[in-house]
Amino acid sequence: MIAYLNGKIAVKGENFAVIDENGVGFRVFMPSGDIAQLPGIGGEAKVNTYFYVRDDAMELYGFRSEAGIEYFTKLISVTGVGCKAALAILSVLPPADLALAIIGGDAKAITRAQGVGAKIAQRIILELKGKVDTQDAIGVPQKQANGYAPSADVSAINALIALGCSPSEAQKTVAQIPAEGLSTEDIIKEALRRMSNGI
Repeated sequence: MIAYLNGKIAVKGENFAVIDENGVGFRVFMPSGDIAQLPGIGGEAKVNTYFYVRDDAMELYGFRSEAGIEYFTKLISVTGVGCKAALAILSVLPPADLALAIIGGDAKAITRAQGVGAKIAQRIILELKGKVDTQDAIGVPQKQANGYAPSADVSAINALIALGCSPSEAQKTVAQIPAEGLSTEDIIKEALRRMSNGI
C-alpha cells in the first residue's frame, strides 16, 4: 500500500524514525544502519517502506535501499522469523553481508542479531540459500570506476566459489587484485596464486 515516504525527518530513535510527509508523521521502524544514513532533524529523505498488517497492529518498516526491502521480505518468509527479528538481523548484517552469510552457511554471523538463536539462523540459511544470488553478496564492484568491465570481477568470484573457495575469501582476494585490463581467467589465476601463497 505505502511503497515509500518522501518527507522531513521529525524524530530519529534507536530503531525508528518519524517522517513528516505533508503534516502527517509516519513512524517507520528501520535497521540501525539505515537510520544512521538519514539526514538530521528537518532534513529531507526518501525511505522505501514495507507495510505490515496483522490483527492487532499496522506497522511500517523502512529501508534506504531496494535491497533492504528485498532481504526483509525474504527473512520474514522464513518460518519463525518475524518483522522484529528480520529488522535485528539487518541491523547487524546489511543485505550484501547477509547474502554472504547465507551463501557461506555462516550461522554465527546471523546469531549476532539480538534475539536470534542458532536454530533460527540455521533455518534462515536452509530456507534462503537457494533464493540468494552470489551477485547479491558481491554488491556493486568497487573497481567499476577504473575503466574495465565489472562483470570480470563477478565472474571470477563466481568461478572461485564453484572451485570451493568461500564467498568471503573469493570476494576479498579478487578485491585486492589490480585487475584493470585483465580477463576473467587472468583474475582467477592470480587469485588462486595469491591463495596458495597465503597472500
